[in-house]
This record gives sequence, structure tokens and C-alpha cells, in this order.
Amino acid sequence: MLKNQTVKPTVMEFTAFKKKDHVTDDELLQAVIQFEEAFLSQQKGVLFHCLVRNYKNEYANVIFADNMDTLNEMVKHIEGNVSVSRFFDLIDNKSVRMNFHQIQKSDFEIPTHFTCIECGTFKLQTPLPLNHILKLSDTIEQQYLNKTENTQGHFIGTISDEVYSEITFGKTFAKTKEICLGYVGNPYCQPLLNIADPKSMDLDFWYLIG
Repeated sequence: MLKNQTVKPTVMEFTAFKKKDHVTDDELLQAVIQFEEAFLSQQKGVLFHCLVRNYKNEYANVIFADNMDTLNEMVKHIEGNVSVSRFFDLIDNKSVRMNFHQIQKSDFEIPTHFTCIECGTFKLQTPLPLNHILKLSDTIEQQYLNKTENTQGHFIGTISDEVYSEITFGKTFAKTKEICLGYVGNPYCQPLLNIADPKSMDLDFWYLIG
């Protein structure tokens, strides 16, 4: 669902979860469609929504918005909405992991065509200015990611003062995974890995299903 391509997003909600054991994939997908059509489409400032899945049988709700105020306002309208309740009733509440990624890239545009999202989060070994991290990211984009037609989008995000994210959108799951795993030892990518705390790094790949 891409509602407004003229407005650039500043925040991405990424909420991972598992469905309840008795719930089928078809039931979940139908509930997601209703949630999107009956609720999300009515929320001003919500620019895009999709559902993705990983190899651990986890799902993730991905929402782009014009700003954080939009997402905060959206939460106020959730209670009592029938389509939201139907969707949430299918989810294992204990499995829910929600992150808000503040997009640290002024010219980021939501890709129009992608089938995979690489979502990585990390902390730094020692504090560094955000501009330093963004320069490393720019180098990765220019010298590595943008050298392949598979890359559809990329940005560094901030989840908190200590937690950062790196998000990559790709044409295919296999190629996106190959490219991202190719960071190790690459002269343009290794500097970003060197400043990250290895114990804090969390990386996963998600494919588009809805």
C-alpha cells in the first residue's frame, strides 16, 4: 500500500511477531488485508504498509509514516477498531517486538519494487557522532550496494540513543542476503562492522508476503 509518493518518510515501524499456533497463514493474511484497508488507509500520514516473513516463521508489520507523531496518533485510534482487534487476536502477544526506526537519510524514498528487507540492529563499541556513522553508510551505498541492480533502498536508522539500525531493500531474497553477508572483509563495508559491538548485532532477512 503506497498512498503518497510525494511525501518522504521519516520513521519506519517494524513490529515482529508470531501468530498463534491454531491460526493459519490464510487467516492471518486476510486479517492483515482488512487491517490495512479498514484502518491503516484511514490514518493520515501513513505512507506505506506491508507484511514480511522470515525463516523462523516470524512475521513483521512494516509501516512507513511521515513522522513519529503520526504513529503516536494512530495508536490512539486502535482501541475499539474491529479490523485491528481481528488482526491482534491472531497474534501471540508474548512474541511481539516493536521498534521505531528514525530514518537518518533526508532523501530516502520508499522503494516501489522489492521482495526482501534486510533488518540489522547494533550498538557501538564506543560513542561516535552520528555524522561519522552516516559517512560510513554513504560509502557503503556508493561503493558497494549501488553497484548492483538488486539494491532498491538503504538507510541508517536510530532506534534509541544507543541502538542503530541498517535497513536494506532488495529485489530478491537470495541476492539481498548474499550482498549483505558480503560486508565481511569488504574494504568499503568493514569499517561499519568495526565500530559495532559484536555482542549487540542482530541481523535478519525478511521476504514480502503481503
